[in-house]
Amino acid sequence: MNIGQVTGPMIQAHLDGMKVSGRTRRNHLRLITSLFRFAVKRKHLPKDSLEELEAVERPEVTPTETLIFTPEELREMLQSARPEPRPGLAIAAFCGLRTAEITRLDWAQVNLERRFVEVKAQNAKTASRRLVPLCEAAVAWLTPGRVSEGRVAYFAEENKFCSAIVESVNEARRESGAKEAFVWKKNALRHSFCSYRMALTHDAAKTALEAGNSPQMIFKHYRELVTEDEAKAWFTVLPQGEPNIVAMPAAA
Repeated sequence: MNIGQVTGPMIQAHLDGMKVSGRTRRNHLRLITSLFRFAVKRKHLPKDSLEELEAVERPEVTPTETLIFTPEELREMLQSARPEPRPGLAIAAFCGLRTAEITRLDWAQVNLERRFVEVKAQNAKTASRRLVPLCEAAVAWLTPGRVSEGRVAYFAEENKFCSAIVESVNEARRESGAKEAFVWKKNALRHSFCSYRMALTHDAAKTALEAGNSPQMIFKHYRELVTEDEAKAWFTVLPQGEPNIVAMPAAA
């Protein structure tokens, strides 16, 4: 039907009939609202059409637990990962880049000498350029696979990346005789970075600047989830027993 025939009750019925989480329904409402506003801007709808959206109930979002990995789990992942996905894993763990940002990241934006990763505005979710510092552990893990240019991420799809890491960790656990299987935690690498970085800096604004987020979100979701000692352990997960990795001197 013509968009002018769409009513608030129709939108409400659509949202209520979705068998998904409240967050997903809220995202759908956000997209529908954007469509209506676009239509008004292009004169396809009169301005009062937006009143139909005012009657739609905003779906409730149930708070979910912020899942993170432990420093020991990070060590397992980095130590057992194959060389191809390891740089992307290190960037996610020590720099907190989003999956899409890592997928678009080029080695030319990874400066190991000056110890930072540049997230260009066109590649960032917030459309704002930012520089994320590289810790000593990050430099150590990134150095062996370093090239002058080219895509950092080996896998373009997140599910393939996750599956490769899980497979490598579980293979290493089986060889060591461990019985417990390693299970992936969705978005946990970014959650881990934000949590451990916040505990280390005690500064929501600084952590938000590096993560490409708002201080309010950092303070709300990542404050006091881990201890400072755990944070220090996370950012000092260095390679063990790999002769092809050269440790870089610590920055002054």
